[in-house]
Amino acid sequence: MVDIAAEGARTTAAAVANAFLDIQASDNSNFPLIDQMKLQKLVFYAHAWWLAHTGSPLFGDDVEAWPWGPVVGDVYGSFKEFGREPIRGKKARILVKTGDGPFNVRFEIPEPPDNDVLAFLRNVWETHKGMTGIQLSNSTHAPGEPWTIVKENYGSLDAKPRIPNTLIRDVFRNKLRAA
Repeated sequence: MVDIAAEGARTTAAAVANAFLDIQASDNSNFPLIDQMKLQKLVFYAHAWWLAHTGSPLFGDDVEAWPWGPVVGDVYGSFKEFGREPIRGKKARILVKTGDGPFNVRFEIPEPPDNDVLAFLRNVWETHKGMTGIQLSNSTHAPGEPWTIVKENYGSLDAKPRIPNTLIRDVFRNKLRAA
């Protein structure tokens, strides 16, 4: 199976994560705050629904099948210090090449997504903000979900296998058709 290439991705997973934190900060309603697990699942659902609607990846980062569900490793690394506590006062960063040498790099906060992507992320937020990270994780573990399909094929998730974008797209396109 040929997977959808990362070329044409609209943004980065770090930018999507930061956007969700910003959207949460501007929302005055009642909801469970974003912790690491909730953030990972919001990023996953944004990517999945974007793939279903557009056929192209929202971001070029790999989504991996970790024991607790789909995870983008770099986003996890940015916020792992928070554990199960709400994420506060921090932004995800990306590694940016600043020259030709192997050490010509630095970490930067990525540019925010464009207005079309932000509008899409606000819709994903409105749909999922009332759920905890555990509830969202349980949803990603349901039969027929991309994470579950990968787990069934690999057995152990110790290697944290990649969840192919084509699988994510196809599962979520079927959900669109069924709605």
